[in-house]
Amino acid sequence: MYCRYFAVRSQKLKKYKFCRLNKQIIHNECKKCPKFECRQYKTMKNKSNKLSKLEKERDKNIVKKGICQNCGRYSNRLDPHEIYGGSNRQRSIKNGFVKLICRTCHDDEKEIMTLRKETQIEYEKNHTREEFIKLIGKSYLK
Repeated sequence: MYCRYFAVRSQKLKKYKFCRLNKQIIHNECKKCPKFECRQYKTMKNKSNKLSKLEKERDKNIVKKGICQNCGRYSNRLDPHEIYGGSNRQRSIKNGFVKLICRTCHDDEKEIMTLRKETQIEYEKNHTREEFIKLIGKSYLK
């Protein structure tokens, strides 16, 4: 537990403890200070019931071992990756824009952009570009 006024600063690559209330360097413990206040921590936001239900439905039939759908290599740990994340995560799950990819492909931003472009091309075989933009919000094809 730290005081809400406690901070670690550095000067010339040397770290030191600092009290923001008294504006001075601390050499002893912060808890001995008469104005000690515990730092308040924010709680993490839980997933909504709607999103957790969609993810459970998505993960129900997924095998965690196998061949990556992007690079074709065998992996013991495949991650279900929603191609269009963020606010489009639920739309990606509903429309099947989810692929099982390995961790190396999952961390590579260039691979993710190629997946987005390929997914848009596949979607536009049966739909128009305007429908895709209405669904996702922007086009990844120039």
